[in-house]
Amino acid sequence: MWKFAAVEAGGLILYLVASALGDAKYFLYTKFFLASALPYMTARIVFLFGAQFAMIVYVFLSWYWEEYKIRPTSIVHLRGVFKKRQTVFPISKLSAVETKENIIGKIFHYGSVEIKNGSEILKLKHISRPERIKQAIEEGPLTLSFSTPPDIGKMLNAEENEQLEFKSSLRHDYKAGNVNRELEKAALKTVAAFLNSKGGYLVLGVSDRREPIGLKNDIKTLQKKDRDGFENHFTQAFNSAIGPGYRNLIKLWFHEVGGHEICVIEARPSARPVYFKTDSTEYFYMRTGNITTALKLSELESYLRSRWPKRFS
Repeated sequence: MWKFAAVEAGGLILYLVASALGDAKYFLYTKFFLASALPYMTARIVFLFGAQFAMIVYVFLSWYWEEYKIRPTSIVHLRGVFKKRQTVFPISKLSAVETKENIIGKIFHYGSVEIKNGSEILKLKHISRPERIKQAIEEGPLTLSFSTPPDIGKMLNAEENEQLEFKSSLRHDYKAGNVNRELEKAALKTVAAFLNSKGGYLVLGVSDRREPIGLKNDIKTLQKKDRDGFENHFTQAFNSAIGPGYRNLIKLWFHEVGGHEICVIEARPSARPVYFKTDSTEYFYMRTGNITTALKLSELESYLRSRWPKRFS
C-alpha cells in the first residue's frame, strides 16, 4: 500500500514537472509525430495516465514476484521485475526470531522480522503478516542443523540427566525375549519429553551398566533387517505417536562401539507443544532431571506459559 502511495506521489511530481516544461511539451509533442494521431490535450492526458499506469503495474509485479525461500541453513530473498536479484541470509546458528510492527503496521498487518544468527542480526523489512513468517521460521526445517555427530564416548561416560537417557533397546524385551510394544512407547515418550524441554539424546543399544549391547535383537524383529529398516520403523512409530510435523526435529545417528552398533536419537527443542498419542488419548511429557514426567492438566497451563511465553502469553 505504501508503494502505491509512492506511485501516486510520483504521478503528482511527474505532472508538476510536465507543467513546468511550458512550450517544451509542445515541441516534444510535434517531435514524436503525435500531432497527426492525437490532439495535443489528449496526448498530454494519455501520457500522464500511461506513465502512472506503468508505475502501478511495475509496483504490482515487484510485489507479486517477490518471495522468501526457507532452506535448512538459509533464507533466500528473491525480487526484481526486469532483473532477478537474490540475497541469501545464513541462519545456521539461528537462536531467536522476533517481529516488530508500528501502529500502521498493526492496522494493515505488516512489519519486519529480526533473526538472530549467532552474533549477527538479520532484518527482513516490509513483511506481510510477519507473525506467519516467524512461525514458519521457528517450526520449519531452517532451525535444524544436524551437522556434528554426538560424542558417543563422552555420552557413555556420563550419567543420565535432563538431556540424556539410555535404553537397552527400542522394542526387544531382554527379560521376556520377545517384542514389547511398551518399551517402544517408553522410548517415544522420552523423545516427546526432549522435544517439550531443552532437547536431548536417547541412546539405544546400551545396558544399564553403560555397556554396548547393540541393536541386533531389535533389527531381527523388523521386516527390513538393517540400519535403514530400523530408522524406517522408528519414523513410522514416531509419526503415529507424535506426528510427522515434528520428524524434522529428530536425527538418528548410528555408531560402532566395541563391535556393536548403537543408535543415538537426537531431539531438538520444539517451537510448539508436542503431545504423545496412544489409545485415542493425548499425553504431555517433559523432562525433570533424568526422569520423563507426564504433566497433569492442572500443571500443563503453567508449564506452557513458562516454556513458550510468546505463544501462550
